[in-house]
Amino acid sequence: MAEQLHADVVVVGAGPVGLTLAMDLAWRGVHVIVLESRAPGDPPSVKSNHVSARSMEIFRRLGVAQEVRDAGLPADYPNDVVYRTAFLGREITRIKIPCRAERYTAKDGPDTWWPTPEPPHRINQIYLEPVLFAHLSAMPSARIFNGTSLVDFTQNTERVSAFATANGKEIEISCKFLIGCDGGRSLVRKKIGATLSGDVALQHVQSSYIRAPKLLGMLLEQGSTPAWASFALNARQPGNVYAIDGKQNWLVHVYLKPEITDFEAVDRDAAIRTVLGVDQDFEYTNCSARKTGSGAA
Repeated sequence: MAEQLHADVVVVGAGPVGLTLAMDLAWRGVHVIVLESRAPGDPPSVKSNHVSARSMEIFRRLGVAQEVRDAGLPADYPNDVVYRTAFLGREITRIKIPCRAERYTAKDGPDTWWPTPEPPHRINQIYLEPVLFAHLSAMPSARIFNGTSLVDFTQNTERVSAFATANGKEIEISCKFLIGCDGGRSLVRKKIGATLSGDVALQHVQSSYIRAPKLLGMLLEQGSTPAWASFALNARQPGNVYAIDGKQNWLVHVYLKPEITDFEAVDRDAAIRTVLGVDQDFEYTNCSARKTGSGAA
């Protein structure tokens, strides 16, 4: 027999959107249950790299802004956006953006003088998500069920019944509202008939999460200044590189030509090396397990 649970709201998906929504609801005293298919401690994706000022304002209201601000790149790591012929190539131009330690005080440059107490913050999802998860876990009106997958739901004029499984155990949750924050393959979205409007893909991008311990040192040795985002502009293989930890972890986006829709038809290793500007002797580890994506760069 299925375990019977009750909540005001069930949120499906514990990514940044689902966690933030659940925090907001719990902050208002709403009893919320979050269902997340990943096991406790499973690392999140490296998809997101930036939190906007408006989101930081929301985190401030929810009491988690400082914890978010303290995570991510090292406090003194430049948040600049730079354009080069390759990551290790000739620098073309640079947009200077204050590092975390100077975000509240810097007054010169194009990304300063923000008319808000919470300017934007550079932080990858692998650091953002655990902060939000820990904050939500401590809120008395919220419960998070990891390793739990929504399999179906029904509704009538008054309630929604959500059916989930966790390690072979069936769970039925009666709630007032069910909210789908479960990503691009959302079961909730498909079941309610929600469809996408607009462009399916703005750009085809082959993405790789890599570990390259020597890359930053090579950049410094040639007299270049690091940046949060480094755009590689060349005719052979354009792309960009995001600094994840400011030390050895990087997210490399390879821009594919419009006619190329098969991500794996492109030589991933060769493309990465061209974007980085390194030869075949350069050592790195691809941690992304051949992930690909479509979207804005």
